[in-house]
Order: sequence, then C-alpha cells, then structure tokens
Amino acid sequence: MSKSTLHAEEVVEYLDQNRKFFHACPNLLDELSIPHPKTGKAVSLLERQVFQLRAQRDSLKVEIDALKNIAGENGQLFLKVQTFTKALMATQTEQAAMDCIYQSMAELFQVEHVTMVSWEMPNTCLKGLSQLGVSQTWADTLKSSLERNKPACGPVDKDWKKGLFHTQEAMKSVCFLPLGDERVWGVLALGSKTEQRFNPDLDTYFLAMMSELISAKLNHLFKRTD
Repeated sequence: MSKSTLHAEEVVEYLDQNRKFFHACPNLLDELSIPHPKTGKAVSLLERQVFQLRAQRDSLKVEIDALKNIAGENGQLFLKVQTFTKALMATQTEQAAMDCIYQSMAELFQVEHVTMVSWEMPNTCLKGLSQLGVSQTWADTLKSSLERNKPACGPVDKDWKKGLFHTQEAMKSVCFLPLGDERVWGVLALGSKTEQRFNPDLDTYFLAMMSELISAKLNHLFKRTD
C-alpha cells in the first residue's frame, strides 16, 4: 500500500486488528506524541492515558454521587409512604380514611392542592369525595385516559384547575392517581405550584403504590350491586 493511498481509518483498522503491534515495536511509543485535550501541548502516550483515566474516574464519581442522592431520596420517600400506609390502615371509618388521605397529602407529602373525585356514586357520601359533572368536557377526557395503577403527571390546563381543584391559585403541574381495582371509578388529584414537582418524566413507582393502597381502602364504596 503506497503512502498516498493510506488513510487514517485504515491505520486505525490495522491497529485494532493487531493489538500486539507495539509489543513488537516498543520504540515507537517513545516517539509518539499526542496533544493534551485541554492545553493542546504535546504529551506522551502515557500522560494522555493518565489524563483519560482521571477523566473516567471523575465521571464515575459524578454518577456514583447521583445514584447516592437518588437512593437517599427514595429512602425518605419510602418512609413517608410507610407512615401513610400505617395511618390509613389504622382508620376505622370511611370518613376517617378520607380525612387521613387529605391530611397526609398536605402535611406528610407537602402537596399544595388535593382533591378526590369519582364518576360513580358511592354507597356512602363522604366529605372530601365529590362527583364529576357530566357537562364538563375535560371530565370525559380524564375518565377515558386513566388506567388502573398508572399515575399520570404533567402540566395542568386552566379549565382543569378551575373545575377539578376549584382554585385560581398558581398551579403548574398535577398528578392523577387512578382509583379502582377492577375498573377506575375515581381519581386522587394532586396539584403543585412548580412544574418540576409532577413533571411527565417523574418516576411513579411510589405513587402507584399509594394508588393501590387508597383503592383497596375505598373500593367497597363502589361495589356494583348488579
């Protein structure tokens, strides 16, 4: 192969296929120089490798620190869910359960706006549980889009804020916890003043746990008699 037809890609391919090339020609290593990634100054191959290893180490440290933070946040959230579970299980009446849900969402999880609604009539009327009006177009969208045990998060529409939360306060994101076992009969809606609190990419694992827990506690109110 002549010098004029030799390309960098071919050199890379040759070295990749002949990993022991520098074992046979170690003297070339002393003559090779590579530009430093930051200064541009020529450095030896060994110095360049040391720099690359340090960069990989720093990158791994950042990833490890991020994982530690996530683990810590998940641990704290798990304890809150556990506390909520114990409190809800300890309630002895449906109204006490409803009061526990609202209080826990506001105080334990620090949610600014909380409302629970259903599109079916419960066997017992409870304070804090309201029915959606059939004339509200967004209500039909809500009923048709929710799936069992699949909380949905995202920005809040102005009409939804007025109809669902009955407030004019600034609210940027919402989370819908579908309620129901065999079917979805209602939703626990959580509203936040920040966009990031309930962004669409939020991990909903613990939210789904709470959705199942609340559903199990209140399912008997919506048992069909037919």
